[in-house]
Amino acid sequence: MRTISQLVEEEIRRSPFLEEIISEGLGNNAEVARRIKVAIEKRRMEKVSESAIAMALHRMGKRKAAAVSGLTFLKQIRDISVRSNLVEVIIPNSTDFTSALNALSMAASKKKDAFVNFSRGIHQSLIIVSGDLMGELPKTLQSDPSAVSRQAKGARTMRGLSAITMHLPQHSLDVPGLYYPILKALALEGISFVEVMSVDVEFTIIFKDVLVDRAFSVIKRITS
Repeated sequence: MRTISQLVEEEIRRSPFLEEIISEGLGNNAEVARRIKVAIEKRRMEKVSESAIAMALHRMGKRKAAAVSGLTFLKQIRDISVRSNLVEVIIPNSTDFTSALNALSMAASKKKDAFVNFSRGIHQSLIIVSGDLMGELPKTLQSDPSAVSRQAKGARTMRGLSAITMHLPQHSLDVPGLYYPILKALALEGISFVEVMSVDVEFTIIFKDVLVDRAFSVIKRITS
């Protein structure tokens, strides 16, 4: 049977929030013990006192070896790129834009550094492209140079965007809380983002141009 200390540590590791509280010494062990008591008893299949759980939390905190989930893997990032001059187009799914996607795909294949991302939601679809590819979209899906405008068919376009893309280690795919340290650091700095997207080990965050320099500095600090 696994010891109480082992079960407590495994339970804490499942939550990047609790793990951070314990590793930084910010939490009340008695309160955390009450929170995870039921889960520990269920896994141990017997009653466990809150004091025993609190003691295990105390020992865990003293080791100071627990890094926030994902942070260790983020330190392994060596490839961070920034793309500017991006445009976001949000389109109602009632609009037929299949031909536009085909045209974008063909045009992007001819450009080495082209940026094209497509995502379909329940009611709307999203296209983010390099500004020089906007000519491939029908005029009804484009807007004037203002930040945001709406078209007759309900399309919405946002210009002045940049992307920060991180290539993560392949073995990090199953790591819980992998993006948490980055998103938390951005939030603490008051930096908002427009979109978040990922493809396998490629993680991209879209920002307004005015925020991308600050965001890049924060991400470099987290991953260095």
